[in-house]
Amino acid sequence: MLAELIREHAANLSRTDRVIAEHLLEHQDELPFLRAAEIAERLGVSAASITRFAQRLGFDGYPRLQDSVRLELRTALTPPTLPDQGEGRFGPLWDRELKNLEELRRLPEDLLDGAARMIADARNVWVVGGRASQAPAEMLAYSLGRVRDRVRSLRSDTLHEPEALLDLGPGDLLVALSFRRYSSSTARIGRLFADRDVPILLVTDDGHPSLASLAKLVLRVSGKSLAALPSMTAVTSLSLALTLGVVAYCGTDRLEAGERLGRELHAFED
Repeated sequence: MLAELIREHAANLSRTDRVIAEHLLEHQDELPFLRAAEIAERLGVSAASITRFAQRLGFDGYPRLQDSVRLELRTALTPPTLPDQGEGRFGPLWDRELKNLEELRRLPEDLLDGAARMIADARNVWVVGGRASQAPAEMLAYSLGRVRDRVRSLRSDTLHEPEALLDLGPGDLLVALSFRRYSSSTARIGRLFADRDVPILLVTDDGHPSLASLAKLVLRVSGKSLAALPSMTAVTSLSLALTLGVVAYCGTDRLEAGERLGRELHAFED
């Protein structure tokens, strides 16, 4: 629908409009999460230009354009109703996920190794993620906790029950996961850590979360999807990679000890 609207109104679009149109078509799956100011910053135009572009397409403003694209993406993911449709509507989803993993694969080895070293050397490792990032953050904390000690998982409600942060101190590290739409609670927790001179390792997408300016190291992975929720496929794979990287520095003693204890406690099914 967006592409059709742009073609329909092409004669009325200015040069700036055409730049905006090309960008929005290329990043259509991100539109539900992109603010007008963020697009304007990317393209070097004013936020008012984004609003005028949406109005030229017949919308009251950019938020209504977002609503239209959100509905379009949701409709595109309606499950197939006939069993003989082959890949059906799910094929494009798997294609997008594979692209996310291919982009992850292009992360420089030295960047990943530097992140793993930061995690391995920290006194305490605090892991936080809000909204869609909460589940992969908890998975990362679990994974790291199997290979090194003093890994702490934080939730957004930490701001209301801050006693856990009393253990915060020199030599600690905050690993923050933040994907569109960026959680304000994650940003506030990050600023609290930064104010106490605790370095931040930020895992995020290609957007502009406020924590990016405070982080010592930023790992950018793709969270693009065909729906109104970001994909967590790439960040989940990154979590495994970081954990294996930490093992290279910390060894396998803790992992093996955990396995032995689990067998003693009959924690596993035969």
